Amino acid sequence: MPGKFAVRYSVIGALLVAVFFLVPVGQVLAVVPDAATGVTGAGDVVAPKTETLRTGWMTIQLLGGLALFLYGMDHLAGALRVLAGSKLRLFLGKMTRNRFVAVFSGAVITALLQSSSVTTVLVVGFVSAGLMTLTQSIAVIMGANIGSTLTAQIIAFQINAIAPVLIAAGFAAMFFISIERWSQMGRAVLGLGLLFFGMGMMGDAMEPLRHYEPFIAVMAQMTNPVLGIAIAALFTALVQSSAATTGIVIVLAGQGLLGLDAGIALIFGANIGTCVTALLGTIGKNRDALRTAVAHVFFNVFGVLIWLPFIPVLADIVHDITPNYSGTGKADIAREIANAHSIFNILNVVLMVGFVPLIARLINRLVPDRKDAGAIADMRPKYLNNDMIHTPAAALVVMKQEVLHMGEIVRAMAKQGHHCLVQHDPRHLQGIAAQDDGVDGLQEAIVAYAARLRHQDAAPTDRARLEELVAVANNLEAIGDIVSKELVELFTRLTRLGREPDNETTDALLGLYRDAETALQASLRALADEDGARAEALIAGKAAFSARLDQLQLAIAEKVGNSAEDVKLYRLEISVIERIHRLFTRTRRIARNTLHLAQNAASLSGPAATNSTDGVK
Repeated sequence: MPGKFAVRYSVIGALLVAVFFLVPVGQVLAVVPDAATGVTGAGDVVAPKTETLRTGWMTIQLLGGLALFLYGMDHLAGALRVLAGSKLRLFLGKMTRNRFVAVFSGAVITALLQSSSVTTVLVVGFVSAGLMTLTQSIAVIMGANIGSTLTAQIIAFQINAIAPVLIAAGFAAMFFISIERWSQMGRAVLGLGLLFFGMGMMGDAMEPLRHYEPFIAVMAQMTNPVLGIAIAALFTALVQSSAATTGIVIVLAGQGLLGLDAGIALIFGANIGTCVTALLGTIGKNRDALRTAVAHVFFNVFGVLIWLPFIPVLADIVHDITPNYSGTGKADIAREIANAHSIFNILNVVLMVGFVPLIARLINRLVPDRKDAGAIADMRPKYLNNDMIHTPAAALVVMKQEVLHMGEIVRAMAKQGHHCLVQHDPRHLQGIAAQDDGVDGLQEAIVAYAARLRHQDAAPTDRARLEELVAVANNLEAIGDIVSKELVELFTRLTRLGREPDNETTDALLGLYRDAETALQASLRALADEDGARAEALIAGKAAFSARLDQLQLAIAEKVGNSAEDVKLYRLEISVIERIHRLFTRTRRIARNTLHLAQNAASLSGPAATNSTDGVK
């Protein structure tokens, strides 16, 4: 869950807990005998030895505990995202393979991000960008459900006693160790400590309720699994964190306020409620993204419906396989709930992973294409997704796709420029100039997206990749300007001059331009594949290209006549050659950026030092 939303959602969630759990307590306070008068509320029955509850203080503790829990989760997830770095990119790349690899990738990514909701949002973004099919996305979502069980297992440890030690150690590592990796590890430990400390506060807040009969009577209603599922689904939908629901369920169970069957029902509800995040992520996206969210809902709801009649059976299984507290014979109900969560999600994936293609076909029928759906304007950003900003490794994937989208437009402009070099058709010249506005808009969107990413916690390798992609976008924009403004202006001036270069010069200019255009295409292919070898080959072509430029300039100079028109034609021809040279130079810079990206991808510690490419101008 994004850090800036943690406080907002924690307050909403805590208020909801107060509505469900503390308001009934407040209602029954009126039946407690007044210490001075011994008078009770009219018509109410007084339970023996019932003490007045400090509901105000309990509410504050509950609010504070939940806020610390979510804040700790946010710190833990943020640190893990940074520590994962290139590994996260590796798993993101594997998500598009077969369904079993996709399930594994989804599980690992969720374990790294500590949020199945974030993984689902990423998947929706990838599907919307055309980087993943619906079938692949369903498999990743299945894996995300498995990965989310790790959070429940962590929470079930309930090591509240050492939470201050974790907080102190994490704080010390963050503020006194300058090494980035150790600092992030300290942040993760600090987040873990805050998580357990918050759980301890929530447990202390609810401890008096263990002997408060009116509250116990309210909790007895949780034996209805449908009611429990509905309450947990609503709560999870509001806080957009199934981990928060899991934490509260474990706290209630640990205080003896909740039985295993009721806890399992609440965990089922959390699985349904977390689907809301994916549905919200489809707002403004295409039908493929909506299908992915619907598939998430289908998988989670269908899984709950399968297990709903077998909650007692699942409770018996986890009770038998979960060790008891040593020497006490008391069941570890928190661990039992975590184990039930794991078994539920793992078995659901096992049961349904073989039917992923069938589920995809069903979802396509449920969410058909719109009849009036039109193609999105090619000049608009197609891949940038703001929902991914808080996961830089994923955001860089879609950012790279947008840069490639921009590159294809610039390549098309360069191809039109080649045609205009042969025939100075005013209509083609105007068309190239009009496309440059779209290229400028794409660059502006990419730079703005990068500016937001710079404010996120990211691994050094991710920050390096960000700057290389921005540099590619800047070079593409410069190429667009060279073609659409400078070359178009020169071609226009040639038309007005009424003189054309001779056939030999025209062929030589076309040959140079064709080589620069081919180099641009090759550099974009190298960028798409992050092919360092191809990028190095493009960079090494500078000497041969420069020699041809010099040779052509000398040949043109030898043909210059004495008239003023001859001199003007010579100047225009030399200017065209100079623009082609700059186009090729910008292409080499893109190749250099690609080489750095390839080196970055092969390194876990940071971008490799540049070598002979440092001389590229």
